[in-house]
Parts: sequence; structure tokens; C-alpha cells
Amino acid sequence: MFFFNYSILISFYLFLVFYFILVLSIIFYLLPTIVNFKKFYSLKNKSTFFYLKGVSFWKTFLFFIFYFLFFIFTWSFPTTSLWFGHLIISTFSCKILYVVLFFFFIILYTQTLNLYLASKDIFDFFITMVNFFIWVFLLFLTNNVFSAIFIIEILSTLIFLLLITSTFSTAYFFNNLNLNIYNYLNNSFPFFFNQTVLFFFWTSLLASLNLFLSILFFYLKFFSFDWFFFEKVFYFLINSSSFKDISFLLFAWFNFLFCIFLKCGLVPFYAWKPTFFKGSSINFLYNYICFFYFFIFLFFIKLLLLQFNENFFFFLIVNFLTLITGFVLLLAILSETFYLKTFFAVSSILNTLFIFLAFSSYCSFDFFFNL
Repeated sequence: MFFFNYSILISFYLFLVFYFILVLSIIFYLLPTIVNFKKFYSLKNKSTFFYLKGVSFWKTFLFFIFYFLFFIFTWSFPTTSLWFGHLIISTFSCKILYVVLFFFFIILYTQTLNLYLASKDIFDFFITMVNFFIWVFLLFLTNNVFSAIFIIEILSTLIFLLLITSTFSTAYFFNNLNLNIYNYLNNSFPFFFNQTVLFFFWTSLLASLNLFLSILFFYLKFFSFDWFFFEKVFYFLINSSSFKDISFLLFAWFNFLFCIFLKCGLVPFYAWKPTFFKGSSINFLYNYICFFYFFIFLFFIKLLLLQFNENFFFFLIVNFLTLITGFVLLLAILSETFYLKTFFAVSSILNTLFIFLAFSSYCSFDFFFNL
């Protein structure tokens, strides 16, 4: 006889939640058309659209949002795994999820409070935000290194989507149906935007390829993707007597760190960020810093709190030199802070310096996080 277990029930519940959110997003997308049903054909042939103010968004979804938050905060059940062990849900992870959702909806409320959404731009904005909600939700439930990197890849793809749609919205394509490569490369397009697309795409692509090779090497070496893989690396470096093995593993380890920090724009590998930020819109910068960067920052803080112990601080000198290098590079780009967008880049860099301050000493780690 077949019995349902917690994993199946929770998977089914999460499927219903995500499906319900998707249905609500489609309804929200169709809402302007329903309101202006009599003017549908005129809207189709004219450049003026019905605009739905951001406050209307909260009137529609506020009840469901607070209900979901209250349900998560009061949820308590045994630890269970999902998605073949890649995700794990426990009472503690639900408390973390409550904090994440709180910040997520506060940021979303700030953005939509004075924002007017055109009927042809609602899908780009709202569906992307729904995807951010889902994948950030899953990021904090990851149970191993592979699943965390996979979800960060998904979030990076959503950031690239936001970068493109912030300049080329659906309304733009609707009014420029003859868009081709010649129109893209002509002088009417901003030079900084072309730089931004190239910097982000190639940086993300090369970092992703190196990450794949790094985790493949570590899996062949330690036969594991779990979070204890970090401890296995440090124990191997401490106990091994072969200079060749230590050198090769150190190269793979720092290549892994370099790629994950480069992809997320963390210290000290952020030299591309000022140029990247110059060519992007203010709307995109808001989404990048408040959604992607902020929640990645929270994820790394949570990772530090739960997974690392004193063995991680074996390489204190390396972490300290990395911190000093980050400060030097930061001073090198301060000459461009008269750009508002470069200021955003510098402010996001300053946040990650606190992470490396915690890396540099176990005492400072204990002081900041009260372990």
C-alpha cells in the first residue's frame, strides 16, 4: 500500500502555491484589458495604453501576501527534502524564508508605489518579479553547492532579462516590428548600453563555464556536492603532505571562488561593475541591487552562519590580502563617483567588504554575528 510522505505533500503544496501565483499574475496582466474591454481595438491600434498604478497592485494582492507570510511564520514541521535532496525544508528555513519574503515585499512595495505599469509592460515586469520570488525562495532552501550555483545561474539569467527589457520593452518591440541587427548597431543606440550587454554576457558566460569545471573537479575528488565539501577541502589542505596535490587543489579552490564572486560581483572581482552600471537604466539598477544583489548578500551571510567553522579561517592571510585588494580597487574607481550609477556600484561593493571582514578573523566573525 502506498503512503504519502511529507516530501510528496509539501511538493504538492508548493506546486499549488506557485501555480496560484502564476494564475494571479496572468489575471493581473489581463486586468487592464478587462477594464478597457470596450476600447480594446482602439488600444490595439494606438500608442496610448491603460496605465495601472502600483497601489492597485497592493489592493489586489495584499490579502494573499499577508496570508502567505503568516502561514510561513507559523509553519512548523519535521525536516524534509525536496527535488531529490537538492532542497531541504525545516522550521528554521521557514523562519529565514519569512525574513526574505518580508524584505522582498517591502522592496516590491517601494518600487510599485509610484510606478505606472502599461498594459504591454506588465508581463515583463510582473512575471520577472514572480520568477525572482520563486528562485530566491528556492535559493535559501538549497542543500548543496550544485543546487545553489544552479539557482544563481537562473537568477543571473533573470537579471540579463531585466537588463534587456529595461531598454527594449514589449512596447518597444510592438512599435518597432522591423527591428534587426542593423538597427541595433546603428548610432541611435547608446554606446554604454552595448558595453553593458557585452560585459554582463561574457562575464557571466566565462564564469559559468569555470564554475562547471570547478565543481566537476571537486566532485571527482570528494564525491560530494554537500556543504561539507568546503570542510573537506580545508581538511585535505591541512593534512596532505604532497605539494603537487596541495597546489592543484588550491588552484581549483581559488578558481571556484574567483568565478562565483565574479559572477555575483562580489569583492574583489568587481572591476567590471562601474562600466556595467553606467550603461543600464535606473529601473534596472534598482532591481539589480535590491533584488539580486541584496538577496545574494543575505544568502552568503546565511551560509557563513550555518556552514563554516574555525577551519575556514586557516587561510587568514589570504582573506586579509583579498580584503586589502578590494579596498585598493575600490579607491581606484572612486574617481568616477560623480556618476550616480557608479555610486550604486560602489555602495554595493562596500556591503561585500563586510563579508570579507568576517572572513579575515574568527574573532570578528563571532563579534559581528554573535555565534
